[in-house]
Amino acid sequence: MVTDLAKVFRLGAAKAQENRAFRRYLATHHVPDRPFQLLASEIQRHIDCTACANCCRYSIVPVNGAEIEAIAQYLGAMPEAVICRYTVADSEARSSRILLDASGGCVFLDGNLCTIYPARPRPCRDFPHVAVGTHTLGGRQSSLARWAALCPIIYNALERYKHLIGYHPRPTRPHPEAAA
Repeated sequence: MVTDLAKVFRLGAAKAQENRAFRRYLATHHVPDRPFQLLASEIQRHIDCTACANCCRYSIVPVNGAEIEAIAQYLGAMPEAVICRYTVADSEARSSRILLDASGGCVFLDGNLCTIYPARPRPCRDFPHVAVGTHTLGGRQSSLARWAALCPIIYNALERYKHLIGYHPRPTRPHPEAAA
């Protein structure tokens, strides 16, 4: 299992094209989600997310009214204050809010720890979105490929899943002009 973040990034970035091809393979072959989810759940038990926190550095986290209320209650603040201080309008859905992205990640990230962990929004609680029974692989294939270079859980689960289902990437041929 690869846990070194620099190595996960290097290997995940090197496999970006392969992971896109794998995503297409999954879509056309209707491979079941459950084995992947079981692999990811097992891997997740062996990963210390507080050694990484890339999810907190690179995610866009939408928050709903109930989550804003929970954050406000946890902070001892009014929901309106939480909205003004810790969220921004979602550029894709102006009536929705997302957590503010401070330099280095989420506004609530301190080092590698979440300062509102007990009140964190659902997208944060559910990351990396691979829980058994949630059918997230089919709905989040592009996300998984993007996160392979950032999340040790996803990188390792994708690599083991490829092996489990017998996926063999086609070798890439050099472009004809590159040989000249």
